[in-house]
Order: sequence, then C-alpha cells, then structure tokens
Amino acid sequence: NATTTSVASAGSYNINVTQLAKAQTISSAGQVSTTDTIGSGASTTITFQFGTISGGSLTNGVYTGASFAQDADQAIGTVTIDSSNNSLQGIRDAINAAGKGVTASIVGDGSATPYHLVLSSNKTGATSSLKIDVSGDATLQSLLSYDPAGTQNLKETTTGQNANLSINGINITSASNTVNDAVQGAAITLSKVGSTTLNLSNNTSGVQNSINGFVKIKSQSINMWL
Repeated sequence: NATTTSVASAGSYNINVTQLAKAQTISSAGQVSTTDTIGSGASTTITFQFGTISGGSLTNGVYTGASFAQDADQAIGTVTIDSSNNSLQGIRDAINAAGKGVTASIVGDGSATPYHLVLSSNKTGATSSLKIDVSGDATLQSLLSYDPAGTQNLKETTTGQNANLSINGINITSASNTVNDAVQGAAITLSKVGSTTLNLSNNTSGVQNSINGFVKIKSQSINMWL
C-alpha cells in the first residue's frame, strides 16, 4: 500500500451521485465482412475532433438541430487509410495504433450485415464527444463521416456526459468519475449512482476501519463503492 503524505479533510460528508461520467460511443452501418476491402484504396485521412454537442434532439442515435463546439484544449488527431488497411479490421487497427484519443472495435449483431465499427472517445465527459471528417475515398466518407450538427453516417450508442453529484448539499460536476479535491486532499472515484455518508478522521488506518473497506484510501485517493 502506498503511504499517504497528507490526509483528506476530517469530517462527515454526505455524498449523492445522480449521474456517472460516460464517454461517447458511435457505431457505423453494418458490413458483410471484417476483411473485405472498402472503397478504392485511395489515400484517405480521417480527422478526429473532440468537443461538446448541445441543443437539438437525439432520436435513434441521430441528432437533429444540434451544434458542435470543438474543445480547443484537446488535440485534433488524424489517421490515414489506404490500400494496405481499407477493411473494417484494417481501419480498426489503424485507429487504435495511432493513439489519437479514440478506441475502435468491431461488434457483430448477427444480421445479414453484422459487423459494425464502434468508436469510443478515450475520455469521459461532455466535452469529449466526437466529430469525424473524412477526406479522400468517397466510400469511406459515407461510412465514417460524423458531424453531430450535420451529416451523421454513424449512430450514437452512448452519449458523452459528465458526472453529477453533491457533497453536503453542494452540487458538483466532473468530466471524470474521479473527482479531485471536492473533499480537500482526496480523490473520490465514483462507481455507481447512489448515496452514502463518508466519515473521515486524521487517522488513516482509523478511517479505513470505520468505513469497513467500502471506501479505500491509497496515495491520497478514495475509491467509492456506493
């Protein structure tokens, strides 16, 4: 176990979590094969932007009347697809290898066109939703272009959102499920919606005993299992 060099503020904290932070996930139209080539193989650039979707409505994974505001603090990422990797598997592997803040996977739904490319932002929170521009091959454009304020060739399956909670009646919003310094000197990790009371003292071992292990302090952090 790590040694704490300072202890969270002593006291009693009533914690109520009403919403967990989530990362946006979007899914492509189904494809017959994971290995068949898609498009002509012309060099194509996929550009990922991160930002906030606001306004409008969401129906069956598609936004109507929404706007997208890029988060200037998050770098734009690009991935190149060409004749060497223009299959569903190749696109997935190229995105994951690039490390541009997006994780790609392939999910099969058992239909005649079962294979969907699923893209997830690596960050939770409302400011990390995706916008995807595709320049190059027209077939890849029609598969992967995604603008929440315009044409959406992928459907949203999970909405990016912040965590909402209150501590002793004070409302708190966090882009992450790890909430730093809402209780001074502590990081609280949220695991589920619910309420609890957390009692802290200046004796770290005493704190661990008094809360029966469902809140753990390591290296100045609190893991909360509500």
